[in-house]
Formats: sequence, C-alpha cells, structure tokens
Amino acid sequence: MGQLLRLNFENVDNTFKLLSALPNDRKVDELELLVNGEMKVLQRDGEKWKFKDNENFDLNRLADAIGKAITLRFRII
Repeated sequence: MGQLLRLNFENVDNTFKLLSALPNDRKVDELELLVNGEMKVLQRDGEKWKFKDNENFDLNRLADAIGKAITLRFRII
C-alpha cells in the first residue's frame, strides 16, 4: 500500500507497512507486512490476528494489535 504506519504498543513505537494489496471484497485472512524492518505474514485466527509460524505470545499480542489497527483503518471484515 506504500504508507509507513506507526503503532505504539506497550510504550514501544512500532512501524509497519502493508505490502499486499487489499481485495475488492475486503474479506482478508492473510496480509503481508513489513514490521520494524522485517517481513511478516499476518494471519487471522478467528477473531485474533497472529504472525504466521510464530508461537511467541508477546509477538502475537503485537500482531493482534497491528491486525486490529489495519482492520479499523481499511475497514476489513
């Protein structure tokens, strides 16, 4: 998408950039992101968001916060 977005999570500034284009129907279960300079795949798991192939609880809490921010900003279902 091009724009670098910021999220303050637990008093730490995080930057992320949406790399994958949003489909026209706005139903998205997986997004490619650049998070703090690292390529990540954000996946919806029911109502929560998590990073693909990641079991780190703290990192998945960040993923959920990023997912919610993207959902609100781009009106993803």
